[in-house]
Amino acid sequence: MNYLKKCIFLVFLAGVMVGCDVVAPVYRQSTGGYLGANITLKNTWSVRGDLANPAAAADEDLSTFARSNHGYTGAELIIDLKKVCLFQTVILEHGAARNGHCRKADISTSVDGKHFSNKYVVPGTRRVTIISLPAPTLARYVRIKVVRPGRSRWAIAEVYIQ
Repeated sequence: MNYLKKCIFLVFLAGVMVGCDVVAPVYRQSTGGYLGANITLKNTWSVRGDLANPAAAADEDLSTFARSNHGYTGAELIIDLKKVCLFQTVILEHGAARNGHCRKADISTSVDGKHFSNKYVVPGTRRVTIISLPAPTLARYVRIKVVRPGRSRWAIAEVYIQ
């Protein structure tokens, strides 16, 4: 019985220590997923786009955001993985930004950074937008572009690619 009480207390204590205002990441970057992909480390990526502070989308800090202006149809974020990688999933974590998702986004990929091919148009969702591409993709650049904006400005606290 003492063991059970200790376990319950530890779970309670962990919940209290996390706090109400802290948003824990949903996903962690992997260096090899179910595809055996070799995704480069995030600290080597470069992120650009017409959002304010685009590098915040790959800094492993959920308190920072890449954020669009209001009326942001066509706003985009381009991630350079620094080498060609194999992946099938792109995850956008919106962090603590309420309604920080767009209604529809386009995912395009490129090997050279100039010629992008459209892979998928997906609906945005609150908190986390998970984009499973129809097939494994080999690319160096990933472009995420807003097709239809949401209620609030678009916010991307973190991008994960697997």
